[in-house]
Amino acid sequence: MDKSHYSLQRRLLLNTSIVLVFFIAAMSFVLLDSYKTGIRQATFERLYAQFYSLLSYAEEIEAGDLFIPEEIPSDKRFNQYNSGLSALVYDETESLLWKSLSARYDQEQHKVPLPLSLPGEGTLAEITMDETEYFRFHYIAEWESPEGAVSLYHFVILENKRPFDQVISAYRTQLWFWLSIMALSLLVILFAVMRWTLRPIRRAVKELRQIERGLLNTLSERYPQELQTLTESINRFIHNERHQSKRYKETLGNLAHSLKTPLAVMHTALQNKSHDAEELSNICSEQISRMDQIVAYQLQRATSGPQVMMRSMEVEPAMQKITTSLSKVYHEKRLAIDVEIEHGLTIALDEGDFYEVFGNVLDNACKWTESKVRVRGERVNGKVVISVEDDGPGVPEKVRLAILSRGKRLDETVEGQGIGMSVVKEIVAAYNGQIEIDTSELGGALMQLRF
Repeated sequence: MDKSHYSLQRRLLLNTSIVLVFFIAAMSFVLLDSYKTGIRQATFERLYAQFYSLLSYAEEIEAGDLFIPEEIPSDKRFNQYNSGLSALVYDETESLLWKSLSARYDQEQHKVPLPLSLPGEGTLAEITMDETEYFRFHYIAEWESPEGAVSLYHFVILENKRPFDQVISAYRTQLWFWLSIMALSLLVILFAVMRWTLRPIRRAVKELRQIERGLLNTLSERYPQELQTLTESINRFIHNERHQSKRYKETLGNLAHSLKTPLAVMHTALQNKSHDAEELSNICSEQISRMDQIVAYQLQRATSGPQVMMRSMEVEPAMQKITTSLSKVYHEKRLAIDVEIEHGLTIALDEGDFYEVFGNVLDNACKWTESKVRVRGERVNGKVVISVEDDGPGVPEKVRLAILSRGKRLDETVEGQGIGMSVVKEIVAAYNGQIEIDTSELGGALMQLRF
């Protein structure tokens, strides 16, 4: 299986198992070595004691000749043949002077190898004789006769190593058994701990699947601190994606809505047979240019959202363009559109936003008016105030806020999508402006915008 497909839990469990195996192996080696060292030290001390016991029975007859009883009462194994514990004594020339009854034939016939050591120094070593392993304790004793002559005697005690190996083997078996039990127990505990530790991640995966199926909107906030930043980032990403998707959808609606006016102007111009070819070409060229501006404007809003462009523009010429276009769209109603703009009035508004806002407001006024629309623009207390009035049925007070919401329409029987005023509200809010809906002196609706 490809490692890239492993789950985090499997990876952690596998890595932990590998580390645990190496740790258990190292620990078993250390424990076994320590146990061997302890047993070996105990053997050395025991054989040292046996040497002193043996020494207590020794008596020098003359220089170089030592007497030791044939039987040693301190340990019966010295008196039993092939008991596994035997003793031998050699003189300075390493000639055998005495051996215990337990000494095997090969130990007597084949000289036990003696180490190089100093008098008074006890040593312990492992040797092999006739395919049998022994612990060999060696000690050189100095013996001074009454005449002052000093003789050296090699005391050798041999103990069969098999019991030692059996003890080590039994200890090794028990050690591996309990270490294996401990390792398996640790793995079970680690598995349970990892399951508990990774539970928030599994919950996040489950919630993400529910979000994909539309059962949840965002990830819950009940996550550990280590995952909090990640889940918050995912929630922000989900929110941004939904917001972007919603904005694209709204932009398509806004684009279709904004293109209605120039398309209506061209449609009206094409149906009006009084226009000559040059005049018709100019009208279509102007509206196509306007449509191109609208498309560029809506694309910019779709990709980067509403942006406040604080560049001043003159209000009156732009308003005249809008009213001229709408006069052509609603020429059958023979509307009287009265524009009263303070001379030289400027507004800090992006040109595209200006046409979008007042194009929609004036389009609504022309749609609902009976015969007259009035536009006023002036600066009041440092703010630009533009009012659009009509003599239509007006807007009932209880629905004035509702018509600023997307998809809300005053009359479902009248052509429209309920998009225009929501776009106006969004753009005005981006410029920290205000919209007021009231009753006009003309009897219809009054839309007053402050920037």
